[in-house]
Amino acid sequence: MTGKAATRSDEVRVLPFRVRPLPDEPFDSWLEKMAATYGATMNEMACALGLIEQEKGLAVSATAWMADKWATTLTEEQAARLEASTGIPADQFHEMTRMRFARHAIRYTRQGRISAQCPAAGTAGRYCPECLVDSGGRWRMSWQFPFGFACARHRRLLVDRCQTCDLPARHRAHPLALVPVPGRCHNPVRGPGRGPQANRCRADLTEDRTRTPVPQAVLDAQRAMMRIVSTGQAQFGIYADAPQPAVPVLEDIRLLSRTARDAIVGGHSIDASPLGRELIGLFEMSEDWTRAIRARPDSAVGAAVGTTLGHRALTNPAAIISLLQGRLAHSTSYTAHTPQLQTLIAAALGRRRRPTVFLQSAPPSGVSPEERARKVPAQLWGDWIAQYAPLRVDNEIAASALAAAVVFTGTRLTHSAALALLDPHAPSRQVTHVMRELGRSTHHVTTLHAVLRLAALLDTQDVPIDYARRRHLDYTDLLPESQWGQLCRDAGVSPGSGRRWELARAALYQELSGNPLRAMPTAWHTTRASPPAVARFVEELPPAVRAALDQIAAEFLVANGIQEPVTWTPEPTPQLPEVGPQIAPSWPPIRPARATATEAMPPDRLTQVYAAGASTYTIAADTRVSRQTVGRILADAGTRTRRGRPRTFDLDPRWLRDHYETKHWTIAQIAQLAGCSEMTINRHLHSAGIPVRPRGARINGSTSDAGRQRSDPPAPRGPSQAHGLRRSTPVEPSTNTRIPDTRRTSA
Repeated sequence: MTGKAATRSDEVRVLPFRVRPLPDEPFDSWLEKMAATYGATMNEMACALGLIEQEKGLAVSATAWMADKWATTLTEEQAARLEASTGIPADQFHEMTRMRFARHAIRYTRQGRISAQCPAAGTAGRYCPECLVDSGGRWRMSWQFPFGFACARHRRLLVDRCQTCDLPARHRAHPLALVPVPGRCHNPVRGPGRGPQANRCRADLTEDRTRTPVPQAVLDAQRAMMRIVSTGQAQFGIYADAPQPAVPVLEDIRLLSRTARDAIVGGHSIDASPLGRELIGLFEMSEDWTRAIRARPDSAVGAAVGTTLGHRALTNPAAIISLLQGRLAHSTSYTAHTPQLQTLIAAALGRRRRPTVFLQSAPPSGVSPEERARKVPAQLWGDWIAQYAPLRVDNEIAASALAAAVVFTGTRLTHSAALALLDPHAPSRQVTHVMRELGRSTHHVTTLHAVLRLAALLDTQDVPIDYARRRHLDYTDLLPESQWGQLCRDAGVSPGSGRRWELARAALYQELSGNPLRAMPTAWHTTRASPPAVARFVEELPPAVRAALDQIAAEFLVANGIQEPVTWTPEPTPQLPEVGPQIAPSWPPIRPARATATEAMPPDRLTQVYAAGASTYTIAADTRVSRQTVGRILADAGTRTRRGRPRTFDLDPRWLRDHYETKHWTIAQIAQLAGCSEMTINRHLHSAGIPVRPRGARINGSTSDAGRQRSDPPAPRGPSQAHGLRRSTPVEPSTNTRIPDTRRTSA
């Protein structure tokens, strides 16, 4: 900002009283209200607000066109000075200008000026007298454009002219030298006086002599027009599948509106019942009842009739063709209209537009094809191909063709040139053949609209993946066979033969790069990974294997310095309906017996049971697997298994020595008494360090015959007689013999 401008900024003072702008109020209306409140002229009010430069209290270079310029656009300096003098935010003043209100409906020339033919060009100056009464003579922004023709609040037509001077009420800006009177006409009239004060209409615009109510269809059309202008796009009727920008949509409505008016004037058969007889009669008396071709109607009734019929036709493609057929010249230009209407114009003229031309004629978004190619994989996302792939075309070829179609939409790029940005080695003839197949059925029309919608989505949304970078990564070391085997072992499934590994690696490559399978690294020497086989493999992936592959893919991206999600897919709409219950896929387990044991008893529980003393035999019986499987599960859990069978008898060494050495019992007698085998007694003798007598050895010079030295011991009590236990503690043959404390150990 220059020093002079800074000086002017310091001279702006805060006004003691400020009028708050109303919603939808234009800047010139607010300025007139401010001047009327202070009883000042427009010139004096503009100087106080800092809009006009002044020296020594006098305005410098105040000209009549300034008011029109302020109503159209404000500079940043002017908005800042307005904020300083009123305390109202500068952005609010910008929103009150015509350029900001109708920014979505403005088309510029090559020189950067507003085109006189754009839908927002011109100042209509229509008004609603009842709204002027309610607001105290303050105007609405929507009245000042050609697409405003009805008041939705009072359900009536807007008034075109002052009923006294018969001129548009806002055809010219308010004179700077006059004190405004809100709600009064300031148009000049013929008279004897001179100067800006004399010869003004001053008629009361709130007087309403001819109120014209309108039907609901007209109000719906008016609301639709304002919605298009405010949001910048249309999403109804033929635009539902692929929303279009406001400017070409308004051009569509203008063409249909003009055609509908010409049809009514010419007496052609057209359904005008939604308008009502009163509105049609008023239209017949208006200046728009003429066979002359007009870009836009002059009257509110002409705009209401044409716009309402055009808006209703846009909800039905057949109605558009019926309206246009026989009423268009063969030289009618396509370029200003939406792709949807271009196709219908061609149908009305008996022509067929090529799908490539249809997509190229979409409104340009300003995004270069190279930038859009960074957001699109070389093969379009699988969800989109499943829903929009052309009929009778291989999915891999269709994926490449539709991806290229997204790139050249709205540009002058050819299909082959767009394909070269994604996949230079693609079979271009096969791919471009897909575009010739499109358009032969209603399914293909849906596909073309989906491509338009996807291109617009990518141009306005940040895509988290740079596919151009991923296409050039080195994938040679992706998922070696050893890593695949370990992955399957961790997931508890069988890795299968080498073909399953090749399919897993191909699926991972396709998911990461977005490239077709024919672009896989040559070092892989893969011949068994066809697109259908990979697609079936991905569908049948168990959740555990899928999660592990996603983790490997994420680690691969991090290793290459890429911080991006593994995959991203824009949501195709409408979504495909789900058919039947969704069943999670599964593969055969790597060890079926282990899977059976895990289902019966989790490994953690199994380890606890074994540590508590249960044997592998018992656990195997409970889980219905072999003892070896139980042992392997324990080994994987890091639990050391016990060797051999558990000891059943624990004999007291002193008791055993007394019977064997002192009483000279034989091993067979002791075994019979203890209720165990002779080998068990023999093992306990060795363990206690008791020398074992050889068979038939003499004791004190005679043969070891216990029967000669003493009587044989009585038969011991059986299991049911000794503590109720099997192989229970042995019982002495006489009351004088001590029986050791023996116990059975559990597994």
